[in-house]
Amino acid sequence: MARDPYRRQMRRARRAMRKGENPYSVMIVGPDEPFTFIALAAISTWAFRHRSAFAPFIITLAAFITAAITHTHHARWWIPVSCATVLLTILLGIPHRLLWARPAGQFTAGILVRMWEACGIDRAIERAYAGTVIAVAGGWLSAAIAIGPAVKPLPLIALIGSVVLGIPWWFHRRRRQGARGTHRGQLARYRR
Repeated sequence: MARDPYRRQMRRARRAMRKGENPYSVMIVGPDEPFTFIALAAISTWAFRHRSAFAPFIITLAAFITAAITHTHHARWWIPVSCATVLLTILLGIPHRLLWARPAGQFTAGILVRMWEACGIDRAIERAYAGTVIAVAGGWLSAAIAIGPAVKPLPLIALIGSVVLGIPWWFHRRRRQGARGTHRGQLARYRR
């Protein structure tokens, strides 16, 4: 019975991580390899390493697909989508100081604080950014459901919104640290 090469490689990677070495083997390019495969391997490795940077474009693509499907079957759903967007934006935009002042607000603030801590968002500027993203994405989604996502200004608005709202995401310290520190976190886990 032949051994599985994937299991063997993963065993080597775990041993290398325990020793503090690089767990991934180096790609060796032979002279008979086509250039397109080499370029595709390099591009896919780069894209996998920086996959968190593509999140704004993935969210835009998901909103575009959702709007295209919903517009063809349920064009009047733009009303509940816009109401939910306004409600979420108001909930995220209320300062916590105002919520803690009243007993009913304390219950709501406690739920919101637990929800944000579970998501890893604990600063006010991060909550403001999340609220802005929800407001813009929900507004675009409502308009795209109502009139169709391919109508002339909407694709350009989606692209500009993705780039403009993606800038804080790309330069945020936690995302960059997570993209850089994935390997270091694995090393620390195996050194215990």
